[in-house]
Amino acid sequence: MKITLQYIAGFFDGEGCIGIYSKAYRKGTFHLSTQLTQNKTKESKLLMNFLAKKFGGNISEQITLSKDIKYNWQLGSDNAVNFLEAILPYLILKKSQAIIAINWQKDRPKRIRDKKGRFYVKRKRNIEFDKKVSKLVKLLKKKDIDWVMEQQKDLVKILVELTPLAVIKA
Repeated sequence: MKITLQYIAGFFDGEGCIGIYSKAYRKGTFHLSTQLTQNKTKESKLLMNFLAKKFGGNISEQITLSKDIKYNWQLGSDNAVNFLEAILPYLILKKSQAIIAINWQKDRPKRIRDKKGRFYVKRKRNIEFDKKVSKLVKLLKKKDIDWVMEQQKDLVKILVELTPLAVIKA
């Protein structure tokens, strides 16, 4: 099986998911996550293993409602950005979500270790901004950018800040 970035992008457009989620155990913190789910077959196992080897992440098996088994490949943070950037030129359905997620993650405050090895963040992130970005990415799963700009005026500033103008009106 020959696996190309074009194939992966098409597969991800149909079966993948991009999200910016609030961490339940740390109130007010958000993280980028991508996942790709597929029924368990010999071919899908080869694909998931290829993706994990090339981009990192974790593969798990889950039981579906119909008692079948599916593979779930997940990536977070910078690994998710690397993956999305690699397939971005070939994405169609999830292109705007990917651009927003990439730009949001790249703009996040970096964690730094102090002299004792503890993590800290030099600049705090605006929690309201992160909530709006999370809402925007979720809306773009069901609506297009034009609808968001017309109906969700509170998200237009976020959209413009995280998306190049050429993409918004492309």
